[in-house]
Amino acid sequence: MAKKNKKFSWRGWTTFVVTISFILDTLSGIILYIAPPGRIANSTNWKVWGLSKGEWEAVHTIFGYVLLIIVALHLYYNWKVFWNWIWSKIQKALNLKWELLTSSIVCLLILLGTLWNIPPFSSTMELGDYFKDSWEEAKADVPLAHAELLSLEEFASKTGLPMDQIIEAFKAKGYQVADKKQTLREIAKANGVSPAVLYEAVKAERAKQKAQKYGSGSGMGRKTIKAVCAELGLSVDEAISRLEKKGISASSGDRFKDIASRAGKTPVDILNIIQGKEQ
Repeated sequence: MAKKNKKFSWRGWTTFVVTISFILDTLSGIILYIAPPGRIANSTNWKVWGLSKGEWEAVHTIFGYVLLIIVALHLYYNWKVFWNWIWSKIQKALNLKWELLTSSIVCLLILLGTLWNIPPFSSTMELGDYFKDSWEEAKADVPLAHAELLSLEEFASKTGLPMDQIIEAFKAKGYQVADKKQTLREIAKANGVSPAVLYEAVKAERAKQKAQKYGSGSGMGRKTIKAVCAELGLSVDEAISRLEKKGISASSGDRFKDIASRAGKTPVDILNIIQGKEQ
């Protein structure tokens, strides 16, 4: 006797879809909980299991909708069974008055604690912020928000650096640029690096230009250690430490010409010392 084909179970299909959607939505939610801010994720090519933050956000959103739609359809086609089940549970709950009251109070306290941002509920959000902020330490100095989406022309215009100098900075690092209309993300992808690496090349070029400008001595003597370090991207503490190793005392608010005068040197000499160029 031929074996009868088993009828396709829509109930079983629905159960599997809901379960898989729930797992993926939970997993993506956990990953997004610790993910870095968008500007860092985009500039550093941040990924988990080969998926970027944007892709994890898409997974979380789409499967959240899938879960919502399937559950809504399930309730629609099984409303009578569902309502009878709810009513039976309500009747049982009414016989568990203390349990119902205490559970309601606990849930209310959790809700209020979350809205009022008090421990331990605030600590959960702070933990997420801690994970997100921890990515800041490893990020490159991104000059513009979502700069990776700008074309090379737009990036040059917004940073104030001539485009040919940016291209030369890239070429000096071995990165090729096919077209000035390319976005930084496209250039980075073509060269097998992250946009953050390109930013570092641009940052180095800007520092080089500023150092050359200061090297001419034009107006530098009137500036303070703090101001010059800020413009060159140097650490004030490191600059002062380098001066002290040369027997020169200085503070962040001292002007270059005053430090040079006390040390019997020129402002350019002081600049070379804080940059580590004078051994």
